[in-house]
Amino acid sequence: MADTRQENKGVDNPGATTDDGTPARPDLVISVQPMQGTARAQLPVPTVDWRTNNRGQFIPIHGLEFLIGVSSLLIQQTVELNDLTSKIESENRYIVRVPNGEALYIASETSSSTQRCLCGTGRAFTLHLHDNTRQEAMVFRRRLAAASCCFPCRLQEIKVVTPPGDYVGRVQQQCTWMIPFFKVKDANEQVLFAIEGPDVLLRSALIISEFRIMTSDCLRQVGKIAHGWDRDLNSFTTTLQVPDAAVQPKHKALLLAAAFLLEYTYFERSKTSCCRFNCC
Repeated sequence: MADTRQENKGVDNPGATTDDGTPARPDLVISVQPMQGTARAQLPVPTVDWRTNNRGQFIPIHGLEFLIGVSSLLIQQTVELNDLTSKIESENRYIVRVPNGEALYIASETSSSTQRCLCGTGRAFTLHLHDNTRQEAMVFRRRLAAASCCFPCRLQEIKVVTPPGDYVGRVQQQCTWMIPFFKVKDANEQVLFAIEGPDVLLRSALIISEFRIMTSDCLRQVGKIAHGWDRDLNSFTTTLQVPDAAVQPKHKALLLAAAFLLEYTYFERSKTSCCRFNCC
């Protein structure tokens, strides 16, 4: 038997070379069984009063969720080469960012070239806002209207819609003679805020101005929409100071739409042309 095992040793039969037929050593035999009912070791992280955040760290945010916790927004228009070389205004594009922070949305305008040529800043447009994930977060739709009390039946209005077509609310201008006045309404036509402009007669005086965001009863100022030079004095920017009462992202989206409506109605300095008239 030993001679046969010696003959089978070799590279092709490793089992024969390692197993010499001796019994197993006593120290390798399991003789103690695990105890039943032993307590598990405690976790290093305490689980008492554990609270789960609604928005996890590894869950990407999109859409209106970028407005959660935002107290101020900055709207900056990009420079278009066509506006510098042509008399016909092109479709505007904007960057919505946190002051001294990251960009939240990219806004791109879709409008008719005929209305851009003839109506100027009073044109109708659709403004698409895309977030950092390149998804459409919200849509602003503004109709062709005037900004003067001479046309009380066709004043300024902008509506806010979120994909896939949910109506959020609108910002509607009220008929006043000297002070520009707007109402911010939700989907149920409930007035959330009122926006009041400075007491001026000429629209050109509103290029660098400040609009106050008031409560629904117009008794207290809670925020503002200001337009002026940025810190570097490179371009005009529109700053939105969000009221503390606007906790829901939908309410902040309505105020952002109001800032864009004021941007087109009062703040934007359109080019003058012999074939263009601005709805005043």
